Amino acid sequence: MEAKEPTAIVQQRSLLNRWSIFALVFVSAMSTVLYVSNVIGVKKLLVESDVLQRRIDSLRTVNESLRTESYRLQSADRITRIAQEQLGLIPPPQAPTVLEEKTSR
Repeated sequence: MEAKEPTAIVQQRSLLNRWSIFALVFVSAMSTVLYVSNVIGVKKLLVESDVLQRRIDSLRTVNESLRTESYRLQSADRITRIAQEQLGLIPPPQAPTVLEEKTSR
């Protein structure tokens, strides 16, 4: 003979099963929301990183261009040409001699 459970216990189990299912669905939904927000955050960081890397590359190109222009402007040939054309300076026939003074101790 099977023993029948009281209806109060059956109702409690039914209620407990409903709350368990609700809790499982709630935890699953929250986990999904957290995962998706994390994926969205990582995607934003990757896009920002890519934009900043492009900006760095652009600034490096500009910096190299400015360095090349600086070297061109500092070249001895250019300075000598401008000194002759605009200032009327004449280059010396021979390079100057540097005399060093010897110091005795």
